[in-house]
Amino acid sequence: MDEDITVPVSPRHSVRLAREYETIVKKGQRRDFVVRTITKREAGGVPLMTAEIVIAGEETRQEFPLARDYPLHFRKTYFPGRLHGDPKDEFERQARASAVIGLPHPIGHTPSVFRTCLIPGQPYSTLSPFQTEPVEANIPKARELPLAAAAGLWLLAERAVSDLMKLHASGLCHGDTELHNFIVCPAPLEILPIDFEGAQERKPEMSDEDWAYWTQRDLDPLLRHAVLIEVSLGAQSGTLAELAAARMDKLFKDPGRFRREIGRRSDLD
Repeated sequence: MDEDITVPVSPRHSVRLAREYETIVKKGQRRDFVVRTITKREAGGVPLMTAEIVIAGEETRQEFPLARDYPLHFRKTYFPGRLHGDPKDEFERQARASAVIGLPHPIGHTPSVFRTCLIPGQPYSTLSPFQTEPVEANIPKARELPLAAAAGLWLLAERAVSDLMKLHASGLCHGDTELHNFIVCPAPLEILPIDFEGAQERKPEMSDEDWAYWTQRDLDPLLRHAVLIEVSLGAQSGTLAELAAARMDKLFKDPGRFRREIGRRSDLD
């Protein structure tokens, strides 16, 4: 560990990096240096998109002031063969989310590249044991989930739903709220949404019905997850529990089974 350096990656997050990178963190090479490739999508050998952790080069630091403060950051690059939204839109929507719920501000964009601060942590999906299909197959796992794990998942889900509702109140929907798009950061402990490529803004011409569709779509993955946690804990109180209960019939093919499981757990308690 003494051979590592501590590098700030957002106003409140830092990571440890091998000392061999210290020189190019302090003074970048001419172009970005790729530390790790997270995702690389291709079709017939033609690159479509790459998602990478990079150390900003001198050109990037000159173009984007935040890259000077956070040279180690996330870069998503789109290639001509892939249909994609405008990185400018993703930048602006994440900047709005930053103002509303305190996300680290995005770093910059070009017509084919989006850059944002790196959030160190794990996808919420990797912390949840409920990844089996069909969803009913997760009930035995919920029954056996230790109390500490279930309680932690519930509190994180409450925070995530609270942030989504703040975004909705501001006129912004995330658009892709599968559990892997929430990062659980240990220091400070928080859960943050990422990937605003599919975010939707409420425009004056959007009907109330359409907006209700988008906001409910945002909430449903977390509400489904919350029901499974209640199978482990028993019935809960508060906004998350109320939303999940009200939505139960739409979330599952056999909602009665989940109600019975939650009731049985509550009765045991």
